[in-house]
Amino acid sequence: MRESKVRIGLCGTGYIGNIHAGAIKKNQLCELAAVCEEKDQKRGAAFAKHHKVPKIYNDFEKMIRDPAIDLVYICIPNYQHAKYACQAAEMKKNIFVEKPLCTTLEEADRMIGAAKKNKVKLFYGENLCFAPKYARLKELVDEGSLGKPFYIRHRESHGGPHAKWFYDIRLSGGGAMMDMGCHGIEFARWLLGKPKIKRVFASLGTYLHKKITKGEDDSVLLVEFETGARAVIENSWALRGGLDDRAEVQGTEGVAFCDLVYGSALRVFTATGLGYAVEKAETTKGWSFVIYQEEEMYGYPGELADILDALIKNKAPKETPEDGKIVLETMMAGYLSAKLGKWVNLPAKLPRNKKPYQLWLE
Repeated sequence: MRESKVRIGLCGTGYIGNIHAGAIKKNQLCELAAVCEEKDQKRGAAFAKHHKVPKIYNDFEKMIRDPAIDLVYICIPNYQHAKYACQAAEMKKNIFVEKPLCTTLEEADRMIGAAKKNKVKLFYGENLCFAPKYARLKELVDEGSLGKPFYIRHRESHGGPHAKWFYDIRLSGGGAMMDMGCHGIEFARWLLGKPKIKRVFASLGTYLHKKITKGEDDSVLLVEFETGARAVIENSWALRGGLDDRAEVQGTEGVAFCDLVYGSALRVFTATGLGYAVEKAETTKGWSFVIYQEEEMYGYPGELADILDALIKNKAPKETPEDGKIVLETMMAGYLSAKLGKWVNLPAKLPRNKKPYQLWLE
């Protein structure tokens, strides 16, 4: 890498694109050099103005041809991840891909293969492993303060995504578990030192969004590791009242509870409503839990710092595309478990070209 700042080209100007842009602007080792918005040029122009991005593209291929770009951020719908990542790799660009890595195992192998072939780095986005409160929890686990961990519970739930493409399972690959189960699975693996997963069991249902999606809007996934530890991953798009993100770890010598959102928020009452309270807030009138330093709380600056460290010092990142593939495999086994109504052992013979929801619904 050159000694100057790492120059980033970001594709996607929705919620997550804005979160990443905020983190990028605050890091002195990089700069947001370009943004690409192919579908909504008006939104793209507003994004570029707000974040003071010097270059704006409406064609991804044109952006990755820009010789000034060192690293491409892919923050677009799940079904586009593999195509765009492989195109960027062919142009010798390093790549960051938001979770989930992609929607099929074949795509995962193609992405990993393209990065290796072109000798570029491919980064998998799992911000929870960098959230300061969860990072402190990891330190407690590693130093043995809780003894040997044997039970992890992670819950991430809200009333449903704002972007319509999430509800089209052909584009997203699945519902609530595909959207947020990837967080819980990797969070549990990371806390435990990434042991192998032995088997999974899942229960899926659709309760609040039956009219707009064929996918699940509520899921419970039980993960059993080869070490004997277990994790319960709860995800929902059917929770009324806003975002809930919390974790619990039980060990032989102690227990820890972390509330990522409500435990760090301002408790506010307003009769008129707020401009913004927190991601996925159902309403801002009445009592609200108002978030502050949202990017920091969710771990995006730490995630970016790790990526830059890997690029500048040629180190292995904490989260790899291989981790992303394991997470995808685990979710696929979960969807299959929900179909069969029984445990599914890993590794499993899973179809390489099917999307996770297909193992449950077809």
